[in-house]
Amino acid sequence: MATSATKTGCCVVGGGPAGVVLGLILARAGVRTTVLEKHGDFLRDFRGDTVHASTLTLLDELGLGDQFAAIPPRWIERARVQYDSGTYSFGDLTRLPGRHKHIGLVPQWDFLNVVADASRREPSYELIMSAEITDLLWNGQRVSGVSYVQDGQTQTTGS
Repeated sequence: MATSATKTGCCVVGGGPAGVVLGLILARAGVRTTVLEKHGDFLRDFRGDTVHASTLTLLDELGLGDQFAAIPPRWIERARVQYDSGTYSFGDLTRLPGRHKHIGLVPQWDFLNVVADASRREPSYELIMSAEITDLLWNGQRVSGVSYVQDGQTQTTGS
């Protein structure tokens, strides 16, 4: 089994919402960033498909608000529940501060693709799909990278 190594400034393990957003922010700050994702794509069921007002604001700040809105999400401004005795409101997001007074419902893979596509345009960013982490690499007491298997080949990345 051959092994190849790449250098990076920061290795993010996991291409979920936090991982892909962190990767984009680091890359835009000039940090050489590698995001490793175990799966070959983002097309699978997730626990949540809500994008909250604070995340919508972050997408605007990253210049991705229009791309996200083009998906298009289903916007929710108020939460209600229907009982035999009637309909009852229990949440009114229109009272939130800021521009976004709603949450967006969208498949998480669409959200991840918007951020990942923007990230790939950054010269200091690399997203590696189908990368299953197998071990941590240590430099003394500091984790300095990871080893992973991709296409049957063991590879490493780190500082």
